Amino acid sequence: MKKKIFIVEDDADLSEAIQLILREEGYDTAASLDKNSIKGVILHMPDLVLVDNRLKDGFGSELCVSIKNHPLTSHIPVVLMSGWANLEDTARDCGADAYLSKPFEMTQLIEAVDKHLRHLV
Repeated sequence: MKKKIFIVEDDADLSEAIQLILREEGYDTAASLDKNSIKGVILHMPDLVLVDNRLKDGFGSELCVSIKNHPLTSHIPVVLMSGWANLEDTARDCGADAYLSKPFEMTQLIEAVDKHLRHLV
C-alpha cells in the first residue's frame, strides 16, 4: 500500500510541484492551502504531514501543535518547511519531527520524507 503524505502549503505552484515529485516517488498525496487543516489531516490520516510555517491565514507551527496534541494524529510525523531564520527553534517548539529550510532541493525533500517513512511497511 502506498504511503500517504498530506501537504499544507499556501503557494499553489509549490504545492503542486511537491505533490508531483512525491507521486513520482510512489507516494499518495493530498493537499490543503491553510492552517486550519487538522480536519484534512484527520480525514486523510496520512503517514506524514509537510507544512509550510508561513501561511496566509497563520502559522503552520500552530497546525503542528494541533496535530501533535490530537489523540488521532499525535503519532503522525510532521516536517515544518520555511525560509525563516529561526526555523530549527520553531520546529522544536511546536513538536515537529523535522524541518526543511526554504529554498530546498527536491532531493532534500525526498530524503526527509523517506527518513520518516522508511520504517513503515
